[in-house]
Amino acid sequence: MSAGQPVYNIPRSIAACMTGIEWSDYSANHWVGCSEIPAATEAKSGCSICYAKAFAARRLKVGWGAKQPRRPVSGFRGRMERLNRLAQKTGLPFAVFSMSLGDWLDAEVDQTLRLDFIEVVESTPNLTWLLLTHRPHLISKLAPASWRATLPSNIWPGVTVDHRLHTRRWDELASWWGDTGRAWVSAEPLASSLSGISFAGAAAIILGGASNTNDPDWALDPAWVQEMIEEHASRLFFKQWGVWREGQHMSKKLAGREIDGAKFDRTPWPRHREILREAAKQPAATVA
Repeated sequence: MSAGQPVYNIPRSIAACMTGIEWSDYSANHWVGCSEIPAATEAKSGCSICYAKAFAARRLKVGWGAKQPRRPVSGFRGRMERLNRLAQKTGLPFAVFSMSLGDWLDAEVDQTLRLDFIEVVESTPNLTWLLLTHRPHLISKLAPASWRATLPSNIWPGVTVDHRLHTRRWDELASWWGDTGRAWVSAEPLASSLSGISFAGAAAIILGGASNTNDPDWALDPAWVQEMIEEHASRLFFKQWGVWREGQHMSKKLAGREIDGAKFDRTPWPRHREILREAAKQPAATVA
Protein backbone atom coordinates (compact mmCIF):
# COMPACT_ATOMS: atom_id res chain seq x y z
CA MET A 1 0.00 0.00 0.00
CA SER A 2 1.36 3.41 -0.96
CA ALA A 3 2.54 5.87 1.67
CA GLY A 4 -0.14 8.25 2.82
CA GLN A 5 -3.03 5.90 2.08
CA PRO A 6 -5.40 4.98 4.94
CA VAL A 7 -4.57 1.83 6.89
CA TYR A 8 -7.56 -0.42 7.55
CA ASN A 9 -7.59 -3.00 10.31
CA ILE A 10 -8.98 -5.86 8.24
CA PRO A 11 -8.37 -9.36 9.63
CA ARG A 12 -6.31 -11.45 7.26
CA SER A 13 -8.79 -14.32 7.56
CA ILE A 14 -11.54 -12.10 6.13
CA ALA A 15 -9.38 -10.45 3.48
CA ALA A 16 -8.20 -13.83 2.23
CA CYS A 17 -11.79 -14.82 1.44
CA MET A 18 -12.06 -12.23 -1.33
CA THR A 19 -13.78 -13.73 -4.39
CA GLY A 20 -12.02 -14.38 -7.67
CA ILE A 21 -14.93 -12.62 -9.39
CA GLU A 22 -13.30 -9.28 -10.13
CA TRP A 23 -16.44 -7.15 -10.23
CA SER A 24 -17.16 -7.92 -6.58
CA ASP A 25 -15.31 -8.17 -3.28
CA TYR A 26 -16.99 -11.31 -1.97
CA SER A 27 -19.46 -13.93 -3.11
CA ALA A 28 -22.00 -15.43 -0.72
CA ASN A 29 -24.51 -18.26 -0.93
CA HIS A 30 -27.25 -19.12 1.53
CA TRP A 31 -27.94 -22.31 -0.39
CA VAL A 32 -26.49 -24.37 -3.23
CA GLY A 33 -28.56 -25.63 -6.14
CA CYS A 34 -30.67 -24.41 -9.02
CA SER A 35 -32.38 -25.62 -12.19
CA GLU A 36 -31.81 -24.79 -15.83
CA ILE A 37 -33.75 -21.99 -17.48
CA PRO A 38 -34.60 -23.21 -21.01
CA ALA A 39 -33.26 -21.12 -23.85
CA ALA A 40 -35.64 -19.25 -26.11
CA THR A 41 -36.28 -20.91 -29.46
CA GLU A 42 -33.20 -20.54 -31.69
CA ALA A 43 -31.13 -19.23 -28.78
CA LYS A 44 -28.47 -20.68 -26.49
CA SER A 45 -28.55 -20.46 -22.72
CA GLY A 46 -25.57 -20.26 -20.43
CA CYS A 47 -27.49 -22.53 -18.08
CA SER A 48 -26.58 -25.43 -20.37
CA ILE A 49 -22.89 -25.02 -19.45
CA CYS A 50 -23.37 -23.71 -15.91
CA TYR A 51 -20.10 -23.55 -13.96
CA ALA A 52 -22.02 -23.68 -10.67
CA LYS A 53 -23.71 -26.96 -11.61
CA ALA A 54 -20.35 -28.55 -12.41
CA PHE A 55 -18.74 -27.17 -9.25
CA ALA A 56 -21.63 -28.30 -7.03
CA ALA A 57 -21.52 -31.83 -8.41
CA ARG A 58 -17.74 -32.19 -8.35
CA ARG A 59 -16.82 -30.42 -5.14
CA LEU A 60 -19.96 -30.36 -3.02
CA LYS A 61 -21.80 -33.49 -4.20
CA VAL A 62 -24.99 -31.47 -4.60
CA GLY A 63 -27.63 -32.50 -7.13
CA TRP A 64 -28.88 -29.94 -9.63
CA GLY A 65 -32.16 -29.40 -11.38
CA ALA A 66 -35.89 -29.47 -10.83
CA LYS A 67 -37.04 -31.27 -7.68
CA GLN A 68 -33.49 -31.56 -6.41
CA PRO A 69 -33.27 -30.20 -2.85
CA ARG A 70 -31.35 -26.97 -2.41
CA ARG A 71 -28.67 -27.44 0.23
CA PRO A 72 -28.45 -24.71 2.90
CA VAL A 73 -24.99 -23.27 3.53
CA SER A 74 -24.15 -23.26 7.21
CA GLY A 75 -22.67 -20.13 8.72
CA PHE A 76 -23.99 -17.76 6.04
CA ARG A 77 -25.68 -15.41 8.50
CA GLY A 78 -22.72 -15.25 10.86
CA ARG A 79 -20.25 -14.52 8.07
CA MET A 80 -22.39 -11.75 6.63
CA GLU A 81 -23.00 -10.17 10.03
CA ARG A 82 -19.27 -10.23 10.74
CA LEU A 83 -18.52 -8.67 7.34
CA ASN A 84 -21.21 -6.04 7.96
CA ARG A 85 -19.58 -5.08 11.26
CA LEU A 86 -16.23 -4.77 9.54
CA ALA A 87 -17.77 -2.63 6.79
CA GLN A 88 -19.24 -0.32 9.41
CA LYS A 89 -15.96 -0.14 11.32
CA THR A 90 -13.80 0.61 8.26
CA GLY A 91 -16.32 2.63 6.25
CA LEU A 92 -15.83 0.24 3.32
CA PRO A 93 -19.17 -0.99 1.91
CA PHE A 94 -17.88 -4.34 0.66
CA ALA A 95 -19.55 -5.57 -2.54
CA VAL A 96 -21.13 -9.01 -2.06
CA PHE A 97 -22.27 -11.01 -5.10
CA SER A 98 -25.14 -13.37 -4.38
CA MET A 99 -25.61 -15.99 -5.47
CA SER A 100 -22.80 -17.67 -7.36
CA LEU A 101 -24.18 -21.17 -6.71
CA GLY A 102 -27.92 -20.52 -6.98
CA ASP A 103 -30.59 -17.94 -7.75
CA TRP A 104 -32.26 -15.85 -5.07
CA LEU A 105 -35.52 -15.98 -7.08
CA ASP A 106 -35.49 -19.76 -7.52
CA ALA A 107 -39.09 -20.90 -6.91
CA GLU A 108 -37.94 -24.32 -5.67
CA VAL A 109 -36.10 -22.89 -2.68
CA ASP A 110 -37.80 -23.48 0.65
CA GLN A 111 -39.64 -20.27 1.52
CA THR A 112 -38.26 -20.22 5.05
CA LEU A 113 -34.74 -20.30 3.66
CA ARG A 114 -35.48 -17.47 1.22
CA LEU A 115 -37.05 -15.34 3.95
CA ASP A 116 -33.98 -15.87 6.09
CA PHE A 117 -31.80 -14.75 3.18
CA ILE A 118 -33.89 -11.61 2.75
CA GLU A 119 -33.64 -10.89 6.47
CA VAL A 120 -29.85 -11.18 6.35
CA VAL A 121 -29.66 -8.78 3.39
CA GLU A 122 -31.90 -6.27 5.14
CA SER A 123 -29.97 -6.53 8.41
CA THR A 124 -26.57 -5.85 6.82
CA PRO A 125 -26.99 -2.29 5.47
CA ASN A 126 -23.25 -1.62 5.41
CA LEU A 127 -22.74 -4.18 2.64
CA THR A 128 -23.40 -3.58 -1.05
CA TRP A 129 -25.48 -6.54 -2.21
CA LEU A 130 -25.24 -7.52 -5.89
CA LEU A 131 -28.26 -9.80 -6.33
CA LEU A 132 -28.24 -11.61 -9.69
CA THR A 133 -31.12 -13.61 -11.16
CA HIS A 134 -32.18 -15.43 -14.32
CA ARG A 135 -35.80 -15.18 -13.13
CA PRO A 136 -37.04 -11.56 -13.10
CA HIS A 137 -40.50 -12.82 -14.04
CA LEU A 138 -40.76 -14.07 -10.44
CA ILE A 139 -40.11 -10.70 -8.79
CA SER A 140 -43.83 -10.09 -8.31
CA LYS A 141 -44.21 -13.47 -6.60
CA LEU A 142 -41.02 -13.94 -4.61
CA ALA A 143 -39.40 -10.56 -3.94
CA PRO A 144 -40.56 -8.84 -0.73
CA ALA A 145 -43.40 -6.37 -1.23
CA SER A 146 -41.31 -3.74 0.54
CA TRP A 147 -38.52 -4.19 -2.02
CA ARG A 148 -40.96 -3.95 -4.89
CA ALA A 149 -42.21 -0.66 -3.47
CA THR A 150 -38.86 0.81 -2.45
CA LEU A 151 -35.65 -1.12 -3.03
CA PRO A 152 -33.22 -0.83 -0.08
CA SER A 153 -30.36 1.48 -0.98
CA ASN A 154 -27.66 -1.17 -0.47
CA ILE A 155 -29.15 -3.56 -3.07
CA TRP A 156 -28.07 -3.59 -6.72
CA PRO A 157 -30.36 -5.98 -8.64
CA GLY A 158 -28.89 -7.72 -11.67
CA VAL A 159 -30.21 -9.97 -14.42
CA THR A 160 -28.50 -12.37 -16.82
CA VAL A 161 -28.95 -11.63 -20.52
CA ASP A 162 -26.75 -14.12 -22.37
CA HIS A 163 -28.47 -13.92 -25.77
CA ARG A 164 -30.35 -11.21 -27.64
CA LEU A 165 -33.48 -13.39 -27.55
CA HIS A 166 -33.35 -13.19 -23.74
CA THR A 167 -33.42 -9.39 -23.49
CA ARG A 168 -36.97 -9.57 -22.18
CA ARG A 169 -35.33 -10.43 -18.85
CA TRP A 170 -33.85 -6.95 -18.69
CA ASP A 171 -37.21 -5.41 -19.55
CA GLU A 172 -38.83 -7.36 -16.71
CA LEU A 173 -36.20 -6.35 -14.16
CA ALA A 174 -36.22 -2.74 -15.36
CA SER A 175 -39.99 -2.54 -15.03
CA TRP A 176 -39.47 -2.91 -11.27
CA TRP A 177 -36.11 -1.34 -10.54
CA GLY A 178 -34.82 0.32 -13.70
CA ASP A 179 -35.42 3.78 -12.24
CA THR A 180 -33.28 3.14 -9.15
CA GLY A 181 -30.00 3.72 -10.99
CA ARG A 182 -28.76 0.45 -9.49
CA ALA A 183 -30.07 -2.22 -11.89
CA TRP A 184 -27.44 -3.99 -13.98
CA VAL A 185 -26.92 -6.66 -16.63
CA SER A 186 -24.72 -9.75 -16.67
CA ALA A 187 -24.05 -10.65 -20.31
CA GLU A 188 -22.12 -13.78 -19.42
CA PRO A 189 -21.46 -16.21 -20.94
CA LEU A 190 -22.44 -14.24 -24.02
CA ALA A 191 -23.90 -16.38 -26.81
CA SER A 192 -24.87 -13.78 -29.41
CA SER A 193 -24.46 -10.19 -30.51
CA LEU A 194 -26.35 -7.67 -28.36
CA SER A 195 -25.83 -4.81 -30.80
CA GLY A 196 -28.64 -2.27 -30.91
CA ILE A 197 -30.09 -3.21 -27.52
CA SER A 198 -30.03 -0.07 -25.41
CA PHE A 199 -30.39 -1.54 -21.92
CA ALA A 200 -31.86 1.83 -20.99
CA GLY A 201 -31.36 2.52 -17.30
CA ALA A 202 -28.73 -0.17 -16.71
CA ALA A 203 -26.02 1.10 -14.37
CA ALA A 204 -23.49 -1.53 -15.46
CA ILE A 205 -23.01 -4.30 -17.99
CA ILE A 206 -20.78 -7.22 -17.07
CA LEU A 207 -19.49 -8.97 -20.19
CA GLY A 208 -17.67 -12.28 -20.48
CA GLY A 209 -17.08 -15.48 -22.38
CA ALA A 210 -17.77 -19.08 -21.39
CA SER A 211 -15.38 -20.85 -19.04
CA ASN A 212 -17.01 -24.25 -18.51
CA THR A 213 -17.02 -25.82 -21.96
CA ASN A 214 -14.83 -27.36 -24.64
CA ASP A 215 -17.38 -26.49 -27.32
CA PRO A 216 -15.97 -23.96 -29.83
CA ASP A 217 -19.52 -22.78 -30.55
CA TRP A 218 -19.26 -20.96 -27.22
CA ALA A 219 -16.20 -18.95 -28.24
CA LEU A 220 -16.76 -15.26 -27.58
CA ASP A 221 -16.82 -13.42 -30.90
CA PRO A 222 -14.49 -10.38 -30.81
CA ALA A 223 -16.99 -8.53 -33.01
CA TRP A 224 -19.62 -8.82 -30.27
CA VAL A 225 -17.14 -7.43 -27.76
CA GLN A 226 -16.30 -4.51 -30.02
CA GLU A 227 -20.01 -3.74 -30.44
CA MET A 228 -20.41 -3.58 -26.67
CA ILE A 229 -17.46 -1.22 -26.38
CA GLU A 230 -18.86 1.06 -29.06
CA GLU A 231 -22.33 1.14 -27.50
CA HIS A 232 -21.70 0.78 -23.75
CA ALA A 233 -18.05 1.61 -22.97
CA SER A 234 -18.89 3.98 -20.11
CA ARG A 235 -20.65 1.25 -18.12
CA LEU A 236 -18.81 -1.88 -19.29
CA PHE A 237 -16.89 -4.38 -17.17
CA PHE A 238 -15.16 -6.99 -19.32
CA LYS A 239 -14.61 -9.99 -17.09
CA GLN A 240 -12.96 -12.56 -19.35
CA TRP A 241 -12.58 -14.03 -22.81
CA GLY A 242 -13.27 -17.45 -21.31
CA VAL A 243 -11.57 -20.63 -22.47
CA TRP A 244 -11.60 -19.80 -26.18
CA ARG A 245 -9.63 -17.02 -27.84
CA GLU A 246 -8.57 -16.54 -31.45
CA GLY A 247 -9.84 -20.01 -32.28
CA GLN A 248 -7.72 -21.69 -29.62
CA HIS A 249 -8.85 -23.51 -26.49
CA MET A 250 -6.85 -22.40 -23.47
CA SER A 251 -7.17 -21.63 -19.77
CA LYS A 252 -9.25 -18.57 -18.98
CA LYS A 253 -6.24 -17.15 -17.14
CA LEU A 254 -4.14 -17.39 -20.29
CA ALA A 255 -6.94 -15.94 -22.41
CA GLY A 256 -7.12 -13.06 -19.94
CA ARG A 257 -9.42 -10.06 -19.89
CA GLU A 258 -7.63 -7.49 -21.97
CA ILE A 259 -9.04 -6.06 -25.18
CA ASP A 260 -6.29 -4.74 -27.45
CA GLY A 261 -4.11 -4.28 -24.39
CA ALA A 262 -6.75 -2.41 -22.39
CA LYS A 263 -9.05 -3.41 -19.55
CA PHE A 264 -12.66 -2.33 -19.14
CA ASP A 265 -12.99 -2.35 -15.39
CA ARG A 266 -15.95 -0.10 -14.63
CA THR A 267 -18.51 -0.73 -11.91
CA PRO A 268 -20.72 1.96 -10.37
CA TRP A 269 -20.61 0.22 -7.00
CA PRO A 270 -17.42 0.55 -4.92
CA ARG A 271 -14.95 -2.32 -4.77
CA HIS A 272 -12.05 -2.69 -2.38
CA ARG A 273 -9.95 -5.44 -3.90
CA GLU A 274 -6.56 -3.73 -3.63
CA ILE A 275 -7.18 -2.99 0.05
CA LEU A 276 -8.18 -6.61 0.63
CA ARG A 277 -5.13 -7.92 -1.23
CA GLU A 278 -2.86 -5.84 0.99
CA ALA A 279 -4.70 -6.93 4.14
CA ALA A 280 -4.36 -10.58 3.15
CA LYS A 281 -0.56 -10.16 3.24
CA GLN A 282 -0.54 -8.87 6.83
CA PRO A 283 0.00 -10.96 9.98
CA ALA A 284 -3.09 -12.73 11.28
CA ALA A 285 -5.37 -10.62 13.47
CA THR A 286 -8.39 -11.25 15.64
CA VAL A 287 -11.61 -11.50 13.63
CA ALA A 288 -13.97 -8.58 14.24
